[in-house]
Amino acid sequence: MKFALSLSHNCNLACKYCYSGNSRKDDMSIDTARKIVNFAKEKTLPAQKIEFGFFGGEPLLRFDLICDIIGYIRRKFADIDTKGNLRISITTNGTLLDQAMLDFFRSEQIDLCISIDGGEAVHNLNRCYKNGKGSFGQVTTNLKKAIAQLDYLQVNAVYAPDTIDALPQTVSYLAGLDIPVIHLNPDICCQWNEEACQKLPAIYMRLAEDYIESFRKGNEIALNLIDSKLVIFLKKGYAAEDKCSMGEAEWGFAPSGNIYPCERLIGEDNQKNLCMGNIHTGFDPARRCTILKQKGNANQECFHCELKDYCMNWCGCTNYYMTGKANLVGAMLCKSERAAINAARYVFTTLTDETNELFIDHLMQYLHVGSNYKE
Repeated sequence: MKFALSLSHNCNLACKYCYSGNSRKDDMSIDTARKIVNFAKEKTLPAQKIEFGFFGGEPLLRFDLICDIIGYIRRKFADIDTKGNLRISITTNGTLLDQAMLDFFRSEQIDLCISIDGGEAVHNLNRCYKNGKGSFGQVTTNLKKAIAQLDYLQVNAVYAPDTIDALPQTVSYLAGLDIPVIHLNPDICCQWNEEACQKLPAIYMRLAEDYIESFRKGNEIALNLIDSKLVIFLKKGYAAEDKCSMGEAEWGFAPSGNIYPCERLIGEDNQKNLCMGNIHTGFDPARRCTILKQKGNANQECFHCELKDYCMNWCGCTNYYMTGKANLVGAMLCKSERAAINAARYVFTTLTDETNELFIDHLMQYLHVGSNYKE
């Protein structure tokens, strides 16, 4: 079960792509946050694993709330916390990270994800302060401190048609910082034209070549574009529990307390057709049922595709942003998934044929944790 709390609509940056909107300035209250935790307790079975994720806006603007609510979560879920079934994560733009925060995250074993889109030119293209100044300098300064001090760290790099050509350089730069897990995610809100989509197979294959070379040189790398598919190869396709669980095992909460089936669908918190009630006034089961009926994949061509078992065509929020419907796959996702599957298959075949022991150990790590890959 995953419960994602958007702690604030506020942000100290003005990124050109922003999933949280910029018209609202609300913060989540401690009363709202605690009611969400209580709601999570009601929805979670004793043996279930549970994750709380903090998002924004910029969540570190509410570090006071983070400290308070993590303590409340620990008390509420003490029974599963001691069994290692509780995970807490924070996704931040990294600009506000200071030593007190790092100390707290380390002591509380928080999984931190910092957004950085690549080297200076690429990052500053979209991730700027409100005065137009790029945020790269502050982000990298804080990122290096986090790498040195935290046991677990991820980075998230967003790419779009205007930065897709630089993706191999982005991965090379981030890998050079010794970041343990690199996530690459497309901007799902922008218009991906045919020219940009046509570039994906060659660029993903370049990433695959670089990935292979890294393992040949004895440098382990975890790259979601490749590793997420490797896990699915090991599992021989996506299982039912791997697929989109929006509104069932995944919940997003706006600062207002409005309940959404995924944190990426909160946006400006004004989409009534996606709202499933409010934590203060009550959960709406009927609205939830309506939303759940919209899940899945209605593309007829997908049913006969040879890659359908390995394709993420079922992601409701990605489909919604790309096509306006949670069950309708966009052209970009189709091309991206096909390219990623082929790139990962090339990696798998090449490195296993070479009996690359580091790569085999890398795969075994996923098997030992139940073939789960942290998305």
